[in-house]
Amino acid sequence: MLPGLSAGFFYAPGVDRLIYHTALNKVEWPSWDAKRYEFDAATGALVGASSGEWVGIWGIAYTKNATAGALGKIYACFAHTTKIQEVSYSSLQPVAGGWWVDPYKNWNPKSIYQYAMVNQIDNLMVAAQNWTLDLWRNISTTPERWATLRLPNVISSICYESRKYCWVITVDGVILKANYLIPRWEMISAVQNPTSDTLKYMITFDSKRNRVVVLRIRRDAVDGACQTQLEFYYPMVKPATLTQPVPVTSLRSGSRILLAANLIGDAGEGLTPYTVTGAMAPPVEGYLVTPFSGTEMNGRVCFQYQAPDIACTETLQLSVTVEEA
Repeated sequence: MLPGLSAGFFYAPGVDRLIYHTALNKVEWPSWDAKRYEFDAATGALVGASSGEWVGIWGIAYTKNATAGALGKIYACFAHTTKIQEVSYSSLQPVAGGWWVDPYKNWNPKSIYQYAMVNQIDNLMVAAQNWTLDLWRNISTTPERWATLRLPNVISSICYESRKYCWVITVDGVILKANYLIPRWEMISAVQNPTSDTLKYMITFDSKRNRVVVLRIRRDAVDGACQTQLEFYYPMVKPATLTQPVPVTSLRSGSRILLAANLIGDAGEGLTPYTVTGAMAPPVEGYLVTPFSGTEMNGRVCFQYQAPDIACTETLQLSVTVEEA
């Protein structure tokens, strides 16, 4: 089996299980399989898996990033429409008569979201496409986008904790807790030992044990052994986190490329003034134009790299020393 479409990961309080829905690619006919994996929320042990359900494959094929919301309900974005809709935890099919919205068609400004956390009790929703969380209120009457929160990197998953808090994990494994009523970041942490072969991080909140659960999706080993794993966290506050540098201009041979990173405190705030040092790890084909950079008010640092005229792979290493108060 090879990892395919990851349609949803969430804690189901009614059965006290962690649920993971995915579509898997197979090497033999019919080349796909739809699975719902169920894990014991206390131990992480696999307690059941459904396979080859036609209902399941259609639910998974049309669903993106299903996650738990208020009242223990499951909500998901849809791959072939712009709706955000309540779905069944067992099949990811839309619930008959269930709650749904279509921000792109009915709200202003128009938005197509890949991730959404719904608090139907208070008519609130937190939704994202990439770098920014949009906070909406009055979602069942006259929707209003009243605030935004900037992420340190592209979102990978979001989950509900309570009528006040939600959790987000980025593509590089940064874990953030947000108070979406104020709004502000309350805490920033990270997964342990991030690996370069991670395909995706997914996050959920175990409301019974008050802990965060991360699903790290990795490719199977050469011998076919599954390397995807569950990780349980009581996230610890870090005095600061320096995010990985990401290019903000096109990666082209012979061009000068701008890369940006963020130095963020334990509440998600940008740290300043600090100097971040950059260095190219050998072998080096181009050269780093700016070997150091000072943090801006939002904690951002920028570096310029001159690419050679040939295709190559380069590694930029950043370092900073932050004194904990």
